[in-house]
Amino acid sequence: MSGLFLNFFQVNIPTKNVLIDSFEFSEYPTRESFQILKQTFPKISFYRNDDKIIFWKNDTNISSPTNSSTINISLNESPKILSKIFENAFIDFLRIKLTNYKILKNKHSNTWEIISNKDILNGSIQGLQVNRVVHFSSYFFYKDDNLLLGFTLSSNLKNSFTWNNKEFQINGIDTKGLNSDGEKIFADRKSIKRFLETKGVTLNYDTIINNENSNPKLFTVINDFYQWINKHKGEITLPFDLKVENITRRYLPFENGLIKAEIINKPQRYFYSNRKNIQNLGYYDEMVKAYQPFSLELYQNKQINIGVICPSEYQGETEGFIKKIESKLKETFHFNSLNFEFKIIEGTDLENYKDVLYDNLLLQCDLIYVIVSESQEKLPPAESPYYFCKAKFIGNGIPTQDVQIETIRRNLSQFTMTNIALNSYAKLGGTAWTIEKEDKLRDELVIGIGSTISGNGQYVLGIAQIFHNDGRYMTGDCSPLSSFSNYAENLENHLYKTLKPLVDNMSKSGTFRLIFHLFKSASEQYEIKAINSVRDRFKEHNFEFALVHLGYGHNFRLYNNDGKNPTTQGTYLQLSKHSALLHFVNKSDLPLKIDLDKRSTFNSLFYIAKQVYWFSHLSHRSYMPSKRTVTIMYPSLMARMTEELKNVSGWDYDRLKNISDKLWFI
Repeated sequence: MSGLFLNFFQVNIPTKNVLIDSFEFSEYPTRESFQILKQTFPKISFYRNDDKIIFWKNDTNISSPTNSSTINISLNESPKILSKIFENAFIDFLRIKLTNYKILKNKHSNTWEIISNKDILNGSIQGLQVNRVVHFSSYFFYKDDNLLLGFTLSSNLKNSFTWNNKEFQINGIDTKGLNSDGEKIFADRKSIKRFLETKGVTLNYDTIINNENSNPKLFTVINDFYQWINKHKGEITLPFDLKVENITRRYLPFENGLIKAEIINKPQRYFYSNRKNIQNLGYYDEMVKAYQPFSLELYQNKQINIGVICPSEYQGETEGFIKKIESKLKETFHFNSLNFEFKIIEGTDLENYKDVLYDNLLLQCDLIYVIVSESQEKLPPAESPYYFCKAKFIGNGIPTQDVQIETIRRNLSQFTMTNIALNSYAKLGGTAWTIEKEDKLRDELVIGIGSTISGNGQYVLGIAQIFHNDGRYMTGDCSPLSSFSNYAENLENHLYKTLKPLVDNMSKSGTFRLIFHLFKSASEQYEIKAINSVRDRFKEHNFEFALVHLGYGHNFRLYNNDGKNPTTQGTYLQLSKHSALLHFVNKSDLPLKIDLDKRSTFNSLFYIAKQVYWFSHLSHRSYMPSKRTVTIMYPSLMARMTEELKNVSGWDYDRLKNISDKLWFI
């Protein structure tokens, strides 16, 4: 049995001072001019290093730019440059050795994709092929003044159709609604699902893919690739007479504890009147039932009115669902009085749903269930009863919960009913539980900034939602959506407006802390600018802040016992002073990467990681811990939902202010 393995392979290259040619960055200041430079000299490696563009070549016989100067650089003190030198030489080596592979840079990350031409389906599913991809990324980090230089390897599968649009239709596969460029059908989840179901080969495909995507198989793939690299390391040609001395693979911990695994324990959950699980109940919904929800007093003696909009053809099944959900809500959340307003509509067209949008009894409800079909929910927002009803009722301060008739007909499981009830309680404004908080010398707020992609492919920012450090959702106003052009200004104004009443109620000392959980790295142009402006507007207060980038867009993976055993939830690995990995899902190999911006005035990385992990236990979409902390997930969900609602005629964003204290978007 082996221990915990991080997919980092250390490369030892004895370093020295080298003379490197360079330009001033001001000579090629734009992205376009830099691209032209690289295209003009395709066999030369260019790299921006602060205010200079440096370059080097492996072949001394090729021509190079003449308007350059030479600088002396210590590679031991410039690991970025050394890492880039190794990366470029390694990719050149792969292109010579692996002529039957596609090797390309992923434009959305810093990884290289090495794509095999072998179809792992072995032609068993005509029209579809699946290829193995190995991802390579150079990486270095400092830990306690020790430099670790090397690379990471990971692997996944790439689906592609060998049939074009016309061949799909000839073989009886409906292409309506599938993403394509007119000729080629893109192999996304929707198109693959339809393709497999139509051909009746879903089981065959799933069996092969599940085996190929298993952790033991993924570990074997990257380990075999490492063994091959190590065997041929002498053929990696580096400039400046540098040589790869060795490439090592090691299990954790590294020597002197440079990288080691620690376990962050799960947080205690608190219920009504700060009760906690002293009876060792196994399931979280059983805890809510036994100890009563945290916000019990808000609803204990209040009549809750829930509306139901149901097409007549779904009436019988829906009545059974309503009886079950009523029982579950009363049993788990201790409602004393629930009243259901059942509105039957003639058909399933959007116009039928519109007929009851202004029904007086529905407009007096606290929550409305909208019964739709799976296909209706996937319609464009302007044509979808799901989005149309959500937009119109939100305008009147009423959240909605869609329930698909297919879900109801599948003989609702206890798990499904439990989650629907939890979603309903959150949308009513209830808090089922909070998590433990640690007493601190300073008051603290956690601010989440998430994003989504708009219909035209642009980032839309959901800025920003504020949480108490025990996880309570505190935002006093729904966050406005932004494009990058007005992001900094909107973020500043929103933060000041939302924080002002909260800060005024904080410690009289005026000393507090703001921790920002960001979906992207902090930028001087956006987040830093906004926070500095907020600090100026809070001159009478002293506060410290941390900017924390949380993301899965990296190439690190974790394997326990070579992938044969799950990795413990809460596993924490600190890579450097400002970077760490945190594992959420024990059956996955992909940890969350936490990057603390160096401009932060609060830099306790382990504390921040524990907070991130604990916040993953707050999602009111499910009782189970989330793969993502709610501080990132909630703003992203809100941004995505609001972007969709914009397509409904007559909808106004300002109407969200009516339900700012409810999780209407989950």
